[in-house]
Amino acid sequence: MTFKTIIALLTLSAVAFSVESANEKTEDMWGDEVWGENWQEEETSPWSVAGFVEVAYGKRLQSDVLFERPETLEEVRGHLELDYTATGFEFSFAGDTWYDGVTEQQEYDIREFVVDISALENTDIKLGRQVITWGTGDLVFLNDLFPKDWESFFAGRDDTYLKASSNSLRVTSYFSAINIDFVWTPVFTADHYIDGERFSFFNPLAGQQVGGQDRVNPVEPKETLSNSELALRLYKNIDGVEYAVYGYRGFDKQPVGLTDDSEPTFHRKDIVGASIRGAVASGLYHTELAYHDAKKDGNGTNPLVSNSQLRWLIGYEREVATRLTLGLQYYLEWTQDYDELLENSPYPQFEVTEKRHLVTTRLTYRSQKDEWIWSLFGFYSPSDKDSYIRPSVSYRFSDEWAFTAGANIFSGRDDHTFFGQFKDASNAYVRVRYNFN
Repeated sequence: MTFKTIIALLTLSAVAFSVESANEKTEDMWGDEVWGENWQEEETSPWSVAGFVEVAYGKRLQSDVLFERPETLEEVRGHLELDYTATGFEFSFAGDTWYDGVTEQQEYDIREFVVDISALENTDIKLGRQVITWGTGDLVFLNDLFPKDWESFFAGRDDTYLKASSNSLRVTSYFSAINIDFVWTPVFTADHYIDGERFSFFNPLAGQQVGGQDRVNPVEPKETLSNSELALRLYKNIDGVEYAVYGYRGFDKQPVGLTDDSEPTFHRKDIVGASIRGAVASGLYHTELAYHDAKKDGNGTNPLVSNSQLRWLIGYEREVATRLTLGLQYYLEWTQDYDELLENSPYPQFEVTEKRHLVTTRLTYRSQKDEWIWSLFGFYSPSDKDSYIRPSVSYRFSDEWAFTAGANIFSGRDDHTFFGQFKDASNAYVRVRYNFN
């Protein structure tokens, strides 16, 4: 751990101690002695404050020749949440600052800075920076094109950080016939994808792994009104079954396309889809369908644009023993105009399979009072012959202290497949967190 890391840890600990001390002073003011002498009705503050300080460390389980250091996670993080509630509106703030020992940089991120207004007795309006998600999949996203942070996910940060923020307007209206959820993101927000900074990946143009000093520098869409993102969900619960249809107009969330100058970029994409979620046989089922329409290449002959895809997911989850839950999913990714793709591709040997099959399993055991949580999530693709396993265990020592350990284990027969390209990124990590409020 570097000197800067230690300084950051001491600083964040001081912040946490200050908040804790302030809370203790507030409690003293309302202690039994004062209560007895100066009784008055307790007023509930419209403000609430919470947060945590966390130290995390992760390391590769093998070497990657593109990186000198084995560490994949080395940081001291402070997280603060501030909420204000008043009649007719709410304000929420959530932000992080951390010293990243892997990149040797101090980082900041505002995850939430949003005003939530209730209007017309049936409408909620949320304006500002916020985390948005919908859809039915468990770590599989078909109609949810809101930004994701895959680097955090693969490095072993808390799963919460997989869902990234965007500056958006969200309007949700509730009607007897149907509910409407609309999101407008004025400036396109890409995923925090694997760009070679922390993990290497397979570049088909180079025909090999790239990363370390060689990072992705994509051409992003211009910040114009016509390039904003629009997302729509219409949903209704009928007799315990939730039905939803989706629409999205925007771009690929990762730079999987190329410009005419062979620079990575994000091409236009439209999505339509639907989902159903309900209960059966003491468990919960879900199924979801989405068509990803590549607007720049309607017939699949342009090798610079990723082809359109039909995606389908079906899953089921239930408690199979006391406090032991099992979840299963099957996912299909069907690339359209596949013959045209292979005929025009400069690297057909590295293209995705026409029908990519994926099976996922989630096994979770929770002890009484949730002190221990054991989790195993596995992805396996029989078509790509690759896999991704995520074991983890969390222990809550008290309301303040929590400990987590886990691993991200990738394997695959080929270097260019979805999980196979990350074979040298397999890692194990630990996190220690102190919560305060």
